[in-house]
Amino acid sequence: MKRSRLYFTIQQFSLMVCFFLLSVNGIYAQSYKAAFKDDMCHCIEQENLKRRLTENTYKTCFRETLTKYATQIDAQIVEEDPNQKFYKGQLARKELVLALEYELIYSCNTYFDFLESLRVSKMLIAREHAKETDLEAYSQQVALTPNSISYFMRAQLQFKLGNLQEAAADINRSLDVNPYKANVKSTRNELLLLAWIYEEQNKFTDAIAIYDQLYSGDFDTKIAVLRALAHKKSGGTSASVPSVIKTNEKTNNDKNSARGRRSATRTVKAKTSSEQVVEKKKDTSSLKKLFKIDNKKGN
Repeated sequence: MKRSRLYFTIQQFSLMVCFFLLSVNGIYAQSYKAAFKDDMCHCIEQENLKRRLTENTYKTCFRETLTKYATQIDAQIVEEDPNQKFYKGQLARKELVLALEYELIYSCNTYFDFLESLRVSKMLIAREHAKETDLEAYSQQVALTPNSISYFMRAQLQFKLGNLQEAAADINRSLDVNPYKANVKSTRNELLLLAWIYEEQNKFTDAIAIYDQLYSGDFDTKIAVLRALAHKKSGGTSASVPSVIKTNEKTNNDKNSARGRRSATRTVKAKTSSEQVVEKKKDTSSLKKLFKIDNKKGN
């Protein structure tokens, strides 16, 4: 009887310890990500004081900040196999660099202002080169060949000229006559322009709905960033990060976890020395494609 009680007490104690460690680990993960985000914003602010920000500033600051948090990232990965631990570490870094691209928009005003000014600058440059005299030629093209391409080309010119209502009308007409309109991948450019038109008209809810429709998961950061910009301009905060993005990220993480488990199972099997060499080359190649932060080109 005493032995059973002792066993039960030890089992209870073990469960309590496990629960405590898991809780601490979860809090630790959240705290380092919050601190990472703050340091990223500080880096961007400092860069902004020293020089004009560029599209590479984010990557530069991520590399600098990652140096301070690399140990904490790897400490959270429970994996005995060194190859799998390295792979999961690289994957964690990849997910972090992509997620912060849009999460920082909510918490770092300097980053938000830079991205917004970059968009405005591109639009103004495009309008500077747009010619009213070209509109007649595009209208003739629509009359001769009233297909989706003709309407979309005229919509682009109308947008550059600042004719937002006419541009929106042409986009909608382009979508109507497009035989592949049910496939958002086929109409991605048209929908992106329509969303931008809505933003210029302060119709942020309509723009956000289009971004939600376009978001394809699999680290579609371009749409996530555009969505976050429109969302913040409409008064959105980080507490209401797009649910569609959260859902897709969870799906991607689940897929990656399953992929990692399958890989771990395969490594248990005995391999010849030649098989190990082939596997090492394959893993290295895959990681280079997956995680391009430290490539030779540099930014």
